[in-house]
Amino acid sequence: MRLLRLLALALFASAVAQPARAQQWSGGGLNVLLRDGRLTISTTQRTLIRGAVIRFGLLDPARVSVGASTPDRLTLELLYPSSADAPSGQATNPNGDGADRPLTATVEITPVAGGIRIHGAAPWARHLAIDMDDLGDHAFGLIEWLYPDNRRSPDLRGQVVPLDIEGQSSRLMENFADAASAFYMSSLGYGSFFDTFARGRYTFGVGGRTQIYHETGTLDWYLFHGPDGSAIHQAYFAVIGAPKHLPMWALGPVVWRDENRGGSREVLDDVARFRDLKIPITALWIDRPYSRGNSGWSAMDFNDLFPHPEIWVRTLRETYGVELMTWIAPAVFSADDSFPGLFRNYVGYFDLSNAAAVAEFQRRVSTGQYAFGVRGHKMDRADEYYPLYQRWADSTPAEAQRNRYLYLYARVSDDMLKRAWGADEFNFARGAYHRTQPYLSAVWGGDSRSTWAGMAANLANGIRCGFMGFPVWGSDVGGYLGVGRIPEDLYARWLELGSWSGLFEVKLDGAGGSGEDRPPWKYSPRLQAIFRDATAQRMRMLPTLYSLANTSAHTGVLMQPLAYAFPRDTATYTIADEFLLGGIFLVAPVVAPGESRSVYLPRGRWYDLAHPTHTLEGGRRLTVAAPLERIPVFVRAGSIYVTGDVFAGSRRGWTPAFGGAPRLTIHAYPAVAVGRTRFLYLDAADGDREKPITLATAPDRLRLSAPPLSLAGDVDVHLLRAPRRVTLGGEAVTPAFEAATRTLRVPFPAGQDLVLVVEF
Repeated sequence: MRLLRLLALALFASAVAQPARAQQWSGGGLNVLLRDGRLTISTTQRTLIRGAVIRFGLLDPARVSVGASTPDRLTLELLYPSSADAPSGQATNPNGDGADRPLTATVEITPVAGGIRIHGAAPWARHLAIDMDDLGDHAFGLIEWLYPDNRRSPDLRGQVVPLDIEGQSSRLMENFADAASAFYMSSLGYGSFFDTFARGRYTFGVGGRTQIYHETGTLDWYLFHGPDGSAIHQAYFAVIGAPKHLPMWALGPVVWRDENRGGSREVLDDVARFRDLKIPITALWIDRPYSRGNSGWSAMDFNDLFPHPEIWVRTLRETYGVELMTWIAPAVFSADDSFPGLFRNYVGYFDLSNAAAVAEFQRRVSTGQYAFGVRGHKMDRADEYYPLYQRWADSTPAEAQRNRYLYLYARVSDDMLKRAWGADEFNFARGAYHRTQPYLSAVWGGDSRSTWAGMAANLANGIRCGFMGFPVWGSDVGGYLGVGRIPEDLYARWLELGSWSGLFEVKLDGAGGSGEDRPPWKYSPRLQAIFRDATAQRMRMLPTLYSLANTSAHTGVLMQPLAYAFPRDTATYTIADEFLLGGIFLVAPVVAPGESRSVYLPRGRWYDLAHPTHTLEGGRRLTVAAPLERIPVFVRAGSIYVTGDVFAGSRRGWTPAFGGAPRLTIHAYPAVAVGRTRFLYLDAADGDREKPITLATAPDRLRLSAPPLSLAGDVDVHLLRAPRRVTLGGEAVTPAFEAATRTLRVPFPAGQDLVLVVEF
């Protein structure tokens, strides 16, 4: 045995002593250089990763050599010290024979759309780290919760970030926001995705190094590159799958109570009062308790406070135009012999990898809810008191259980809903992890406090969520934790934030039904008017929101952080109170008392949405007015968006003729001098066909074009000077130019190619 050990060590020393030569390989638009066992990865413009060392078992490789190199694959052979030299518990001898021999691993680098994949495995390793040089870049993403110390800035440089869903029982954090992902973006212009559910830890620019660590022996690392976050996410979604389709009703105003103590009567009364105030809503959801069984939930049906759901759910839809959703959880809150696959803990979570448990979950919800018309769910509790170190039916290891449980919850919920409703359904959750995007409609930002600080922190949660690639995010408007009634100015500002968010849902009472209610009819006429305006604005924006949400695989997340859209602008890195909706609107919510706020405008020209004749040059910070009735919103030059009252919702209650012929308005904001932009319009009246609307700008003319649209409407072009000549489809038209607003309006018919040319 001693002779064999000496021979192995001699061979190892001989291999290490051989000089290593540099090896160059290119794929996925990236260049990979191997030199002295370290990887440098770059584009033609800049270095993204330098000095990367792959440390299976947390060991430094003694040698890294090229096994094969072809245009579509680079194979690396890694040689490590013997298992006896590994720190305790971090590497084991693969043969289990106690022999002391060098350890090996094979890694392959292959091109993918927009980047590369670096993958391999070492069965002998239980831990894996990738160490790389600190290049002075800034990192964004990984976690939604405010880290460290409830800090709002999304910039993670200089931090060591744990990556594991721990739930509110074991982590003190603002808002209990619990979305996470092994994905981060760098200010150098790349996205890093480590495809594992195993818990991890990320270190950014500490002691001259950056490190990715996960508790696994499998390497599956993607690097995507692009000029901005939307381009990087396009490559990311090509790997994990396109985000889930959203129905239009789910993007309108949604209301709910923490407890409907009056049962179905209170639900119908709330909707009727919204109708009387002419405040439009499109959906409502009911929180626990509403069912029979443990904690008002475990039977997963409707209890005696909600009798005859076949009647009142139909009334919501057919009389009021409002869809119904419910709260659900992957738990029955006690031991329940009638439910298979329960884990052993007091909450009664069930194993989502257990086919019998999933089947029973679906049976109860289908017969108790879908049969009566429930079309969506708020998904709760999967991240809260999850029992770690349980035996799963599919043997998921403990180090991956918490993170993977959120993924399975989204996938199971999506499957249940799709079986009942196809694509006409919606689910949203507080806890989310990467790869849930194809199964989860939206993320809500956790249990925020009903205060100014709670709203500001919740918006910072949303900014972080955008970097991770969760396309649709929203908060509990009005907050969750605290009293029912809140000050009117705080309520107004939260409504305005909600109306410009990806998900717009409004809470009508305090936590647990505590405190005085806060529906609009219990506030002043001024607040009611602000409520009405916020929801009406939301309804007009549905064509744009519907298009953005359902093309996010190509166009990026809805609420884009400023550093996401302007990664080279260092002034954007710490901003947590502004975002770009769809890359079009710079939205600056007011998160403190007052009627003005400081706004940072990135470089370029910006139009004041409330006063389109007022343009501003960016690259600076300025103080702008913010009367209580509106928050500052600016439109980026070179943008297109579409508005129109195309969906009735509850407005059918006071506008019986709504089902007539709605009209669209295409809004065009030309680039400063020369430019080309495109808005990907999703035509809901034509089978959701993607129809690009393009705008090309030159010094003496502009051209707007689109394929035939299902609805007629108007093109509104915001100009800095009057046009000389206007043609539509090659035919001259008399310009209708309103000098006071500098707006050119040209009607267009449905069903015909749209080509509008404006000459100066």
